[in-house]
Amino acid sequence: MKRYLIIGNSAAGVNAAATIRANDKTCSIKIISSETFNSYGRPLISYYLNGKIKPENIYYRDENFYKSSNIEVLLNTKVEKIDTIKKEIIVDLGEKIGYDKLLIATGSNPFIPPIKNLNFNRQKNVFTFLTYNDSIKLKEKITKNSKVVIAGAGLIGLKAAEGLFGQVASITVIDLADRVMASVLDKSEADIIQAHIEQRFISFKLQTSICEVQGGSNVSGVSLSNGETLKCDILIIAVGVRPNIALAKEAGIKTLKGIVVDEYMQTSIKDIYAAGDCVEFSDLLSDESKVFALWSNASSQGEVAGLNMTKIKTKAPKALAMNSISFFGLQLISAGIISNSKSGNNFICSVKNKLRKLNIFNDNLIGFVLINDNQRAGIYTSLISDKTKLSTLSYDITSRDIGFNVYSKDERTRKIWDYKGGY
Repeated sequence: MKRYLIIGNSAAGVNAAATIRANDKTCSIKIISSETFNSYGRPLISYYLNGKIKPENIYYRDENFYKSSNIEVLLNTKVEKIDTIKKEIIVDLGEKIGYDKLLIATGSNPFIPPIKNLNFNRQKNVFTFLTYNDSIKLKEKITKNSKVVIAGAGLIGLKAAEGLFGQVASITVIDLADRVMASVLDKSEADIIQAHIEQRFISFKLQTSICEVQGGSNVSGVSLSNGETLKCDILIIAVGVRPNIALAKEAGIKTLKGIVVDEYMQTSIKDIYAAGDCVEFSDLLSDESKVFALWSNASSQGEVAGLNMTKIKTKAPKALAMNSISFFGLQLISAGIISNSKSGNNFICSVKNKLRKLNIFNDNLIGFVLINDNQRAGIYTSLISDKTKLSTLSYDITSRDIGFNVYSKDERTRKIWDYKGGY
């Protein structure tokens, strides 16, 4: 009986396990997770924090999934070492677990910047915001009188602010950049998002950073690089994530920014695969190897890894940077390259809190941003993924609202045929 071992119980690991079971009914599948809970939807933790979803609705896969699929899960278990020669792992209690095929799906860790006097081990009111457990601990700590400071105006920091809204006295978000979501948006789009959030009396201090925290076992305030001091009794560090590659690196598996894999999700060592936020993979538009911390990407890579681990040779699709998120009801979808730095023609249509931005280069759509205008996101994404020459379309996509009729009749027929599986 073949032994499949998976380190990580989120999107990549769970999809790999489901795929393995679908193709091998008799094998042993074991998942090792350092977390307390079974697989849950990470994007939902802010909705748990603000009470919009109940704990039982946060799970991506419930207990019945593991039981019915005959998948063994070891929770609260940390992997200390991968022995690639003996083909076994060693967990924190000293137990050795062997494998025939191994998948590393260890995800990412919060990046903790070097801030004077910051100490997560002794400070009881400092949090990150990446896991369900983070959200639970934060929810237990806050009160109506809490003054919250969030370091980071990216996606994680803004979702933390949304989750806390209405439950605390004040929220201030700090970021070194000149705009919110600086790694995703240019300033014109970022200003719309920021103004919408500020209507909820959430404050922003941009182009500055926390250089020192004040207080002992409880942080009482922060000193900023611009000379200001802010009082707070809750501090959230949300300045980004880094791929969790330590295990792989120590095992001698090739790593750069992430774990290096080929198009079959195979690492540099035979019978060891990797998928999800911990790997770097080819970008669809640039062909450069990058880290993509995206749920959809992790799910797809996990499935492909599972197929290849069961000897169904399958190439993983190249990754496309995408974000689909809402802030207080304002919908944002972005994909591809959206910066003005690479663009022959940036088309922007903006009305109040509604924006459509298309980034066109060399007769190709290479990126878009949609704010409260998301009905055509799938078609725009298809144009990018297919690398469609815009001159071949039925009309200029910047001159009118796009629809499926933008494609020629023959192309529409082909896409419908492909979608239905080509009967």
